[in-house]
Amino acid sequence: MKRSFESIYRKANDAVRARLFDHVEVGKLRGFCLAYLGQMDRALPYIPPDLVRREQVKDYPTDFSAMSQSDISLLSRRGELLTRVLISRYCEDL
Repeated sequence: MKRSFESIYRKANDAVRARLFDHVEVGKLRGFCLAYLGQMDRALPYIPPDLVRREQVKDYPTDFSAMSQSDISLLSRRGELLTRVLISRYCEDL
């Protein structure tokens, strides 16, 4: 079951990425940036000093339980910083 789910999930993500590239190609989007919480910190073009590290959030459960304010802050801060880093490096004109 797990392997089947992972396969379907991967294919769905690939399809979404392909559609994004298609939208850029035909001019529906100027560009896009894909930031995700599991992004490897060492692969970033630079690491901001206040980056919430991957290790701090990578094992966050996805069981739909209520989130603490602390967890919300960590997850949202990492997402924001990753997006800023990637846009500043790869999509300056967005």
